[in-house]
Amino acid sequence: MRMLRRWRTGRTAITFLAVGGLLSGWSGGEERAESPKLGQCETLLGDENVEAAVKTRGGSDVEVGGTPQADVLAERLVREAKQWEESDLQHTSYTGCRVDAFEGDGISGTVDASVKWSALSLGMMDSPKSSRTWRQVNESVYVETEAGPGRSRLIAKCAVPGAIDSQPSDLPLQFDVTGVTLGTQLRWELLSAFARSVVEEMDCEKPPVIPSALPEAA
Repeated sequence: MRMLRRWRTGRTAITFLAVGGLLSGWSGGEERAESPKLGQCETLLGDENVEAAVKTRGGSDVEVGGTPQADVLAERLVREAKQWEESDLQHTSYTGCRVDAFEGDGISGTVDASVKWSALSLGMMDSPKSSRTWRQVNESVYVETEAGPGRSRLIAKCAVPGAIDSQPSDLPLQFDVTGVTLGTQLRWELLSAFARSVVEEMDCEKPPVIPSALPEAA
């Protein structure tokens, strides 16, 4: 079921779209919809970051989905890490927030923030191939600002209590933010805020330090 809420800002009519009571959105005007899920996305990714991302995409209708709750995401990740064995190569990707903007009948832009346990080990980061695209921020964090078209990625070491000994180095966290209409700086701000929000709930033995500023290229 879709519900349309309309607000008027100045001379422009703005439509907010909710799907099945779970997806909701806003177009960044002075007045905003009362949307628990949108508010959770702002907490997870930073309110100013989310507003800026919405404004860059255009479109009048916005849908917001995913699981924008850091504690819920962390619980799922911890449970998966405790069950992980070195032979397990497939890892579940969890969508924190997905924002779709619509123009007419089509999607005019999408911003997606997801997290999973990575198939990339920390040892792989030292290879010549990886060093061309990955930046080492500190001893436990690596960043790839252009992981693909409109995508930024962050790898973070997180030792989960109760997991096997090789988990911290062989199963790091992987955070991705994708938005082809977003600039590198805004994608990084969304990515770093997202990573910090989830890591704070992870109870890592030695929490990785996620910088707020975009790391400079080597």
